[in-house]
This record gives sequence, C-alpha cells and structure tokens, in this order.
Amino acid sequence: MMSVFVSLLSLRGMGSYGYSDPAVFILAGYVPFRLLWQATMKKNMSALGGAMGLLGFRQVRLFDVFLARTVVEGGVFLVTALLLVLGLYWLGIDAMPHNPLGTLRHLAELWLFAASFGILACVLAQIAQEIEQVISMLTMPLLFVSGVIFPMSAIPYQYHSIFAVNPLVHGIELIRENWLPMYVSPIADEKYLLAWIVITLALAVTGYRLRWQRMIAA
Repeated sequence: MMSVFVSLLSLRGMGSYGYSDPAVFILAGYVPFRLLWQATMKKNMSALGGAMGLLGFRQVRLFDVFLARTVVEGGVFLVTALLLVLGLYWLGIDAMPHNPLGTLRHLAELWLFAASFGILACVLAQIAQEIEQVISMLTMPLLFVSGVIFPMSAIPYQYHSIFAVNPLVHGIELIRENWLPMYVSPIADEKYLLAWIVITLALAVTGYRLRWQRMIAA
C-alpha cells in the first residue's frame, strides 16, 4: 500500500507538495497511521477473543493482554520505521526526522490514543458486538479523511474546520510537522489531541474496571 501511494504521488510530480521526497512524506504519515494507530487499536479491540486461553491462568489479567499487545505493536512500528529510514538512506534519500524528540513525542501520543481507543472499543464491543464491525468498516475511510496521504495545507481553507474535528488529523499533522523540515501545519493542535487522549483513556480505564470480570465470564 505504501508503495502504491508513493508511486501515485511521484506520478503527479508531487515531491510531497514541495516539502520532501514522496517516500518520506508517506513514511511520515501512512506508517504511523497503519502501524501505530490502526494496528494497536485493532489488536486491543480484539484482545479478549484472541487471549481467552491465556486468561485461564490466574496470574494473567486482561489488562496484561492489553499492555502486551500495545508494547508489541509499538516495538513493531519502531523496528519497521527504522528499517524504512535506513533503506531510504541506502537509496540516497534522507528520511531522518527533522526534530527527532518532537517526532517521538507525537508518535507516543498517537500510540497512547490508539491503545486507549482499542481498550474502550473492546469494552463496548462486549455490550454491542456490532461496534467492532462498525469500527473495522471505518478504518479505510479514516485513511482518507485523516490527512494520511495529503497534507492539510493542500486542503482549501474553508474545509479546515471540518477536518480539524478529527483528532487523528492533528496527530498525523504534528508528526509530519516535526518529521519534515519545511512543513508547517495550518491546523495542528496538540492540546486538542491531548484532550481526546485523556478523555478516551479515562473512559477506557473506567469501563475496564467496571466490566473486566463480566468480559472474561462472557
């Protein structure tokens, strides 16, 4: 999928809308969305069904499964991103983040948001099983409305307020802003993203504490 997006952007002569090489532009947007947000969220959302055998041991709690899956997906992202950066460097493309610490901070925020949302979705799916199916169906549309394959600077100003409602847009834009040396996002708001993270995390922890025994029993 990443290679398809890179090819499309290269064909339109994008050079990332003037911000960077197309491969680096996609690396800074698609890879965090796919491996940090989507993978972590889905793994936590399906944690209960995939770990029923482990939950038979008294020492293993459902929260341990959430934590393990979150850490594993974070590790997979770091290894994959590092390999892609090294691979692009070998091809003569400098893909190192312009602001490494800032990039890591915003990647961690997106990762925490994905983990919290996945836990909350897992809890809610035990109340209404259709929730998991609906979220899975929305994954692909989210790819196109979250600024993953295009920057918000390419969107007409009058539509910025619509896209800005989506917290994933802020996460991707903040990562891109710190990864690409020449990119400045017109709408990125870290406080808005953090508000979503805090609310989602609070709901996830509360829902887990109230229903974890029923979830296992079911």
